[in-house]
Amino acid sequence: MQSRTKVYLFLLAAALLGAGYWFFQQNYVFADGNMRSKAEVQAEKDEKDKPNPEEDGLPVEISVAEVGAISSHVLSTANLRALRDVELKSQAAGVVQRVLVEEGDFVKTGQELARLDDRELQISLDLSRQQLAQTRVQLESAELLREKNEAQIAFKRADLKRNEEALAEGLVSETDVTLLRNQLAELELDEKRQAVTVRESALRVEELTKQIESAEVKLAQTHIRAPFDGRITLRTVEIGQTIGAADTLFRLASFSPLFADIFVSELDSRRIRAGQAAEVRLEGVEVPAMGRIVRVSPVVDDQTGTVKVTAELRPSSDNYRPGAFVRVRIETDTREQTTLIPKRAVIERDGDTFVFVHEGETARRQSVELGYEDGDAVEVRTGVRPGEKVVVAGQGKLKDGDKTRVIG
Repeated sequence: MQSRTKVYLFLLAAALLGAGYWFFQQNYVFADGNMRSKAEVQAEKDEKDKPNPEEDGLPVEISVAEVGAISSHVLSTANLRALRDVELKSQAAGVVQRVLVEEGDFVKTGQELARLDDRELQISLDLSRQQLAQTRVQLESAELLREKNEAQIAFKRADLKRNEEALAEGLVSETDVTLLRNQLAELELDEKRQAVTVRESALRVEELTKQIESAEVKLAQTHIRAPFDGRITLRTVEIGQTIGAADTLFRLASFSPLFADIFVSELDSRRIRAGQAAEVRLEGVEVPAMGRIVRVSPVVDDQTGTVKVTAELRPSSDNYRPGAFVRVRIETDTREQTTLIPKRAVIERDGDTFVFVHEGETARRQSVELGYEDGDAVEVRTGVRPGEKVVVAGQGKLKDGDKTRVIG
C-alpha cells in the first residue's frame, strides 16, 4: 500500500514539473542573459518599430491666406418689443353678452371684440329720442305762433299809423285810436311770451340732443373695439361675467413693426448711426430678419457705461414676436482687398498673438496684428502676406522651427 502511494506521488510531481516547464516556455525567454517575459520583449520591439514623430514631422493642416473683403460688426442681444402693447379696459360696467375674439386672433382697427348687455341703455336712448321729437314739435308750434303774432303786430302798427293820421285831420275819434293802441300793446306782450316759449323749447331741444349724445357714447362703450391693428395676446373676459369700469378685458399688441433695444459700449456707439442696417437673428430660424437702426441714445448710462441703440424690423415671418430673444448684428464698416486667414489659425499665449507659417517642411512662429473678424475669418493687418500658408490644425504642439507633415 505504501509503495503504491509513493508511485502516485511521483507521478503527480512529474506532472506538475511538466506543466511548469510548458508555462515557462510559453511566457518567458532568455534575452541579454536575463529571463524576461515575452510580452515585455514584444513591447520593446514594437516601441523600436514605431515611427519617430520628430523624424517624420508633426502632422498639421494648413490653409492659404487670401485677399478679400471683411466687415466689422457690433453684436448684442435683446428681447423684441412691440410698438404698441396695451391693455384694453372696459369704460362701462355691465354683464358680458358676447366675446367675439380669442387669443392669437388678428384684429383690425375698430373691430368689435366683446359686447356688454346694453338693453337698459338702449331703452333710455329711445326715450330721449322720443322726448326730443316732441320738443321739436312744440318748438315748431311756438315759432309758428310767434311768426303769426309778428304779422298781426305789423298789421296793427300800420292800422294805428293810418288812424293817427286820420285823427289829426278829424276823421276818427280819439277813442278809436286808443283802442288800436291797446290792441297793439296786447299783441306785443303776447309776442314776448311766445319768444320765451321758443327759447325754452330751443334750450330743451339742445339739452335733449346732448343727453342723446351722452347716451350714444355710453351705448358705444358697451361695444369693446380694437383701437389699432394687432393680435390679441391675452383674453381675461368670459360670457356672463359682470365687469366694472376699468376692468381689463384683453391685451392687444401690434407685431409690426417690432423693436430691439440693445446696449453697446460707448466706443461701439460712435460707429453706429440711424439708418444703418441691422441683422436680427432668432434662434431656430435660418434666415435672419433685416432691420435698420432708428435711434441712438444721446447719453451714456452712468451706471453701466453703455448706450441704448434701437433697431426696427418688419418681419415677414410669424416667428418674430414681442418678447422673443434675438441676436442683433450691426455692420459698421467694410474693408476691401485685405488679407484674410481662418480664425482657428490664431493662437494667443502670454500676451502675444501669433500664427505658424508653413514654409517647406517646417513651421515658423510669426506674430500678427489682427483687424476685423467676421464668422470664421479674421483680418491680418501685419505678419502674414497673401498666398502664405498658415497652420490651422495641429499647432498646439508646435514650436518655432519644428518639422511638419501636412495631412488633409
